[in-house]
Amino acid sequence: MAKRCKKRAAFKVQKVNNAAMFILYHAISTWYSLCGIRVKVTNKIGRPERPSIILCTHGSFVDFIYAAALIRKDKPHFIVARLYFYHDCLRWLLKMVGAFPKSMFATDLENAKNCLTVLRGKEILAMMPEARLATTGRFEDIQESTYSFIKKSGVNVYTISINGNYFADPKWGKGFRRGSLVEAELDLLYTAEQVQRLSMEALKQGIEQRLTYNEFHWLEQHPEIHYRSPRMAEGLENILTTCPVCNRKHTITTRKNQIFCAHCGYLTALNDRYGFDEGFRFRNFAQWYDWQKELLAQQIAADADYTLTSKVELRLPGKGNALTRHGGQGICTLSRDGLVYTGTKDGQEVQLHFSLQKIYRLLFGAGENFEVYDGTEILYFVPEERRSAVEWYLTSMLLHDMLKEAALPL
Repeated sequence: MAKRCKKRAAFKVQKVNNAAMFILYHAISTWYSLCGIRVKVTNKIGRPERPSIILCTHGSFVDFIYAAALIRKDKPHFIVARLYFYHDCLRWLLKMVGAFPKSMFATDLENAKNCLTVLRGKEILAMMPEARLATTGRFEDIQESTYSFIKKSGVNVYTISINGNYFADPKWGKGFRRGSLVEAELDLLYTAEQVQRLSMEALKQGIEQRLTYNEFHWLEQHPEIHYRSPRMAEGLENILTTCPVCNRKHTITTRKNQIFCAHCGYLTALNDRYGFDEGFRFRNFAQWYDWQKELLAQQIAADADYTLTSKVELRLPGKGNALTRHGGQGICTLSRDGLVYTGTKDGQEVQLHFSLQKIYRLLFGAGENFEVYDGTEILYFVPEERRSAVEWYLTSMLLHDMLKEAALPL
């Protein structure tokens, strides 16, 4: 482990470069406008006090820009997934705007030190505490260690609640949707005195209540919105693993706004408000996703030896202007014992084991990969059936939470 961490020098958070922040924000904002996305911001508190923490919801990849529309002049330091710091050009740009890396769902002492540096310097720390993109446009969960950090910080806590961002650019989608409206609101959640006084449970409840979102509920309040994309449904097969007609896995395909099963044929179409055909089993893909999640939960609960297995390509931190590079190949197995990778890593035969406590959730890229951090190193697994990546995420979540609820050691 020590050798692995020495490959990259420790990252120290830097001051925000005003010119870089200005150029980046306005360049991307102009691009959004050209893509047909309207952004409406509401600031309910004026300028946030320093030091402070700002918690942002995380429905889309570009949420930092929506947040920057409200707080860029306050020179916030954003926490960003470490993956993007492996790329030389991205790392340079992110450093210029004051961002710093985090190994998501992993112990990261470097990140903890940088967070303290920001707060002790009486600056603003901005984070997306869910630590991953929403899969279906709804709040997921926040790791307990994040709540503990907020409690110990003893500083003002603000929130930026963003709505419409997921539907403008869904995790599984192929490009922006024209006709989108994104609303972002900055507000105070807790004063420093309240953070220090509240119990951990009360603090947690307040944060969850403020940050909880549901894009489908929000859209119901905006009947005027209609989304336009020539590839409206394309990519949904990467989060919908199971056909609701024949129950076969990984048979779903999409074309334009239509959804098919390789066995059953045409299933339904996705309309301009993210709904399905009238008479289809589900009103929308969130209901479909919940159904398949429940099926998986039942399978895991009924089988004490439940395992998920796949041949994988292992990719490791990239060099130069690459996020990742080929690092080996082998087999991944996920069970109540955790995640095990058996195969090659940079030419050597290895067996790597991660307990459910250590991985918490396996992050995933829709139709691409699942991943886990080991210190400052990412292990980026590309499964043989790429559409199964979401299943690794769901299985890790269900296994972790089932064992936690059973009060068994993780």
